[in-house]
Amino acid sequence: MSGWVAGAVVVAGATSAYMSSQAAKSAASTQAAAMDRASAAQEAGLTAQQAINAPYIDKGTAAMNRLAEMTEPGGRLTKDFEYGPFNYNQNTDPGTQFRLQQGLNAMNATAAARGGLISGNALKAGQDYGQAQGSQEYGAAFNRYLSNYANAQNTFQMNRNNLTQPLQFLTSIGQAAGSNQAANIGNFANAQSANITGAANATAAGQIGSA
Repeated sequence: MSGWVAGAVVVAGATSAYMSSQAAKSAASTQAAAMDRASAAQEAGLTAQQAINAPYIDKGTAAMNRLAEMTEPGGRLTKDFEYGPFNYNQNTDPGTQFRLQQGLNAMNATAAARGGLISGNALKAGQDYGQAQGSQEYGAAFNRYLSNYANAQNTFQMNRNNLTQPLQFLTSIGQAAGSNQAANIGNFANAQSANITGAANATAAGQIGSA
C-alpha cells in the first residue's frame, strides 16, 4: 500500500472516529436535555397540585387546631352535662296549688250549701283528698323533672354535635388533602431520582462512546 493510500485510510478512520464521538456526545446531550425538561414539567405539576390542595389543608389544619383547643383542660368540650337535682315543694308547685285550690273550693261550696257546716266525714274526705292529691302531684312533678332532664341532656349533646361535626368534617378533608399531597411529593421525588439517574447514565454513555 502506497504512503498516500495509507495516509488516506488513517485520515478516514480518524474522521469516522471523530464523527462517532460527536454523535455520542450529541445523543447524550439530547437525552440529558430531555430529562431536564421532564423534571421541569414534573415540578410544575407538583406546584399546581400543591396550589389545589392548599385551601383544603389550611382549612383542615385550622379546624384541627380548633378541636385541639376545645379539648384542652378548661376547653368547651371538656365540660360535662350538668343539671340541678330534683327539688319538689308542694307549696310552690303551680300544678299542686291549682288542684288543691279546686278541691277546697268544692268543699267550701258544699259547706256554703249547708249553711257553713261541714261534717266530720267531709273533713276526713277533704284531708284524704289533700294527701292523695299531694302524692299524685309529687309523682307528676318528678316525671316532669325526668322529662326536662332528658330534654336538657339531648339539647346539650345536640349543641355539642353541632359544634364538633363541622370541625371534624373539615379536619377529615384536610387530612385527605394532606395525604394526597404527601403522595404527590413522594411520586415527584421518585420521578426526579429517575430523571437524574437517566441523565447521568446518558452522560456516562456519551463519554464512553467518545472515548
